[in-house]
Amino acid sequence: MSERRRRSPFGTVLGLSLALGAAAPAQEQEPPGRAGGGDADGVANVVLKAVAYRTVSADVTLAARNADGVEQELPVISGRPFQVFLFEPGPWTVRPASGSGFWGREVYIGPELAPEVPDEPQPEGGGSEPPAPSVVPVFEVPVFPAVAVSGRVVGPRRPASEVSILLGDVDPERMDPRFSLKGSRIRCPVAADGRWSCDLPGTLAHLVFWLPGHSPEYRWETPLFGRRQLRLGDQRLVPGASLAGFVAAGQGFRELIERCVVHVAKADPAFWTTGLEDVLATVDVARDGFFQAPGLGPGHHWIQVDCDGRVAARAGPYTLERNAETFPRKRLSLTRSHLLELSVLPADSPYDSHWVARLKQIEPEDRVEFWRQYRPGDYPQQRAVVEGGRVQFHVPGNGAFSVEITDEAGGRFGGLDYLEVVNDLTATVELDLVPVVGRLMLDDVPVPGLVFFGGRQTSPDLTLRSDNEGWFRGALPGREGWRVDVVAPDYEVIQFFHNIDVPADEPLVLELADTVVQGRVLSASSGQPAERVIVRFESADGQLVHQATSGEDGSYSARGVPPGWVRISAQRLTLTRWEVSEAFETTLNPRQSLTVDLVLRERME
Repeated sequence: MSERRRRSPFGTVLGLSLALGAAAPAQEQEPPGRAGGGDADGVANVVLKAVAYRTVSADVTLAARNADGVEQELPVISGRPFQVFLFEPGPWTVRPASGSGFWGREVYIGPELAPEVPDEPQPEGGGSEPPAPSVVPVFEVPVFPAVAVSGRVVGPRRPASEVSILLGDVDPERMDPRFSLKGSRIRCPVAADGRWSCDLPGTLAHLVFWLPGHSPEYRWETPLFGRRQLRLGDQRLVPGASLAGFVAAGQGFRELIERCVVHVAKADPAFWTTGLEDVLATVDVARDGFFQAPGLGPGHHWIQVDCDGRVAARAGPYTLERNAETFPRKRLSLTRSHLLELSVLPADSPYDSHWVARLKQIEPEDRVEFWRQYRPGDYPQQRAVVEGGRVQFHVPGNGAFSVEITDEAGGRFGGLDYLEVVNDLTATVELDLVPVVGRLMLDDVPVPGLVFFGGRQTSPDLTLRSDNEGWFRGALPGREGWRVDVVAPDYEVIQFFHNIDVPADEPLVLELADTVVQGRVLSASSGQPAERVIVRFESADGQLVHQATSGEDGSYSARGVPPGWVRISAQRLTLTRWEVSEAFETTLNPRQSLTVDLVLRERME
């Protein structure tokens, strides 16, 4: 290598060429030398053109640096080509100079700049064609206005000396490829208190803050324009591995996502048997679909995405390395949940109430075949208020379900025993039960207790419980002719009602009697008290209106015997015979207390 090359990589020729480049277009300059972009002494001839982002013309200072570390500043005007001569050795890198007010990626200029010229046959006769004109390579240097950005790194166990900022394009399909930020990395020094400051390109960009051994922090679509200085607050970098990615919804993955969470587990979600107890982390999903679960350990991980109105998505396993980030390239695709629309007839619940629909998952009728075709998941029970006779459920996935229609107090009025939901579905629920709303009263006092429509041996569906205000609600398979047994333990009241009709437009009020009949039952054969004897109270038409049982001392007490004519008798069945008493007939007045002793005798056939 000559002394000229070692002493001055740019030399005085460089200054002259810049002056010429400003005065005349690059293609009009014909520097001496050999064809192919260089002179006989190895001088490389190139053209630099600074292209400013969204700026037509601006003063830009570029810095060229060679492999030996020699650097030269080049003041240029954006949008105009400037011809320079570079002396070997190369390669060279060119970018905006520090403090110039611009930011740009390095442009690489290799040591071999002359384009390859294919061998051509020589003309006959030994003549030669004149040499082809030199082709001067043109290198564009895209630059952005620089923005001073600052922040603070928090989270590392030990102070960090620098943090890396990775840049990404927001909309690469619409941008000029010359200004692509993909793959750009900026290393920013970090002070002892975690604060940092760096120049970033003044554009809309994705930012990733990265520190070895920590989960990175993402700042999507960060605007870095409109100001000279920008503060980004704290960057929380959690030690450990992380799992991040995107959840996709809608055609083209551009549909926003509402109310989604990602559960990260060490076990396959398809075999989760204890619900969310197996989950290591649960994180929210941003509206654009991004999620990140930081601070995880190494190993195989599965994820499940649960969103309102969509079928749950599952994916994995993802193998996490220690203190490293795993970012699956494939988006987790979400499909909309099945829409189940129910029509409820009659549309309105009685007494200014509303119907309430409850959707509960049940076992399919053909469990094996259903699982083979549709692979159902496990879904929680859903509850929805019926408005105007219609209700909708977003079923998270395939499955078999039952529908129960109740009122707001929980009284059941009907439903559908079996529905298979594998796509959008509509169904009608015709209620065949009569609603009943009633109240238990003792004089003017509301009474809590149990109301048995059909007697105390009735089914649980017809057993209603009144609250502390005496109100009870439910549904009956008919409106007329009910026997109703009432038990109010707090008031020691038992009362039987007969031929009760349920009103259609007002509450059913059951008035309990505040009468007391008590006494003792004796055995005629022994003269001793008779225990476990049934004392019956019958009305004039032979209906049983009350019943009591004697204790060990033969005593009984019956509260709630309806006022009016009543027949009182006792009976007991022993191993060999029936024992009965003579009937005692009387008329009870409201709030009356009466003592009646009865004697058991063997019943004669």
